Amino acid sequence: MIDNLLANRLIDKISQSTEYNVNIMDESGILIANSKSKERIGMFHEVAYNIIKGDKDILVVGAGYENPRLGVEEGVNMAIYVNKRKAGVVGVTGNPQEVMPIAKMIKLSVEIMLEYEMFKYENIKKYNLSEQLLHIIFYNNDFKREDIEEYIQALQLSKQLARVPILIKIKNLTENIDNILNMLRNNELYTQQDLLGITKEGFIFIFKGIDCTIDNMMQDYKFIIDQYLESFLCYAKSNNLRCGIYVGPIQDDILYYRQAYLLCDWMQKYIDKEGRFYFYDYIVKYLETMVSLPEFHAVFLMLKKELGEKFVDNYIEIVEILISTDYNLEKASKIMHLHKNTLVYRLNKIREILNMNPLVCNADRQFMDCFYFYLKYK
Repeated sequence: MIDNLLANRLIDKISQSTEYNVNIMDESGILIANSKSKERIGMFHEVAYNIIKGDKDILVVGAGYENPRLGVEEGVNMAIYVNKRKAGVVGVTGNPQEVMPIAKMIKLSVEIMLEYEMFKYENIKKYNLSEQLLHIIFYNNDFKREDIEEYIQALQLSKQLARVPILIKIKNLTENIDNILNMLRNNELYTQQDLLGITKEGFIFIFKGIDCTIDNMMQDYKFIIDQYLESFLCYAKSNNLRCGIYVGPIQDDILYYRQAYLLCDWMQKYIDKEGRFYFYDYIVKYLETMVSLPEFHAVFLMLKKELGEKFVDNYIEIVEILISTDYNLEKASKIMHLHKNTLVYRLNKIREILNMNPLVCNADRQFMDCFYFYLKYK
């Protein structure tokens, strides 16, 4: 049986590629999706019913063709097969000679899409409800709110509760990861309002609920996350596990759960270090990665070409360390094994040429950070 919601999604996709009116009827001959006349949905379609119950796979309505008793517009109607059985009918309205090749292509497209959806459905049945929900969050790019609301309701999850996405990447795991999942799930701070699972890459992912008011949320959420992860961090330290923990932005709308996961995934790819990292500390870096190369060229290419390779090499070396130390000259000079005065001298050369002082002006610091990102990664 063809699901009504799926049928309408297929029609929405098909209607983007053709101006013809396309219908999908279910195995009872009921019209369940229509690209032009939504008010017809739910009506009985005699030709479709005859195809489902009869031996013919194609019936054509129009002059010189089938003449149904009920008022059905001229066009071509073809059986939809799923798993070698008739599951419904697709109809294309119009002059039969004109729409026949189009109808064949649409029928094939619908069958392929239905097979794909059935394949996804059969695979997702292997998971329990929470795993199914996480599977949608991880891998479904075009889900709609109603796709996950049924899971939220079945799992008795509060839609209003704020949740924090956490991705844990263990680089040297040798034991069964299920042991760690059970440890995180059996944590006394883990509640029925939390979600926990594992991605196909082997990353642990948690949506941790935080029950606090907006007045305290930003100052308390790190503390709540730290408390919850404390036992895991102790275990990781005692077993010499090399972990990167990437905490995404707080969410209270299920529609943005996938984006929150993707931001955590961006962090593990961009930062890829051991330790604990919070997305709110990397917002500018994230926005930088979203800027296209032509846009970056428009801002910085002239400077890069005119300043020359020697300046660029010195700039990257100096600014990279300054960014990592929050422009602390004392710390930066120790990391670079330079005398502080030497570092200041090299930095002053950069400041003089760019007419900027990142040590006292935040706008200058932002410029230099962006210029570094362009030179280093673009």
